[in-house]
Amino acid sequence: MGLSAPTRELHANERPQLLTHLLALDAEDRRLRFAHMLSDDGIRHYVEGIDLTRGAVFVVTGIDLEIIGAAHLAREDGHAQLGISVLPRSRGQGIGGALLERCAARARNWGMRVMFMNCLVENAAMMHLARKQGLKIAVSGADAEAYVRLPRADLTSLAAEAVAEQLGLFDHAQKAYWVALQARLPQ
Repeated sequence: MGLSAPTRELHANERPQLLTHLLALDAEDRRLRFAHMLSDDGIRHYVEGIDLTRGAVFVVTGIDLEIIGAAHLAREDGHAQLGISVLPRSRGQGIGGALLERCAARARNWGMRVMFMNCLVENAAMMHLARKQGLKIAVSGADAEAYVRLPRADLTSLAAEAVAEQLGLFDHAQKAYWVALQARLPQ
């Protein structure tokens, strides 16, 4: 797993930050992320409904601890499905790729053999990301399904995910310290 964008797992008490991130997406980005337009109430319902016992949310945070990228990985019977969002000002920095790589590692370590994501064919950024990360793409009308077959978990994949989480937590701690320090400095 690369160091371009440290990722960490979102904790249940951080749902408000995830909600803020998703609400910051404009109408077009929401349509591309969820494959249909989603109102503020729809996004609230979505965030409240995320089952963190059967899934995971990974995030990348900015210097002020705001979530600038998020990936929701949901575990189903024998496969995992993911959705990714990155704020417009943070695109093109490897955040989407880091989140996709982290999701693939977790799905693999869960014992999933296939990971996929649905997106609109017109979502050029996600289609590019999927191809770049080696996912196969099946197109059906306006929808596309990108998927990857995952190898079985092994000691290396388990260790890589543990290291990625520790790096993400270290990154978060450094940023939290910086935010606290900034608050103490005279204005």
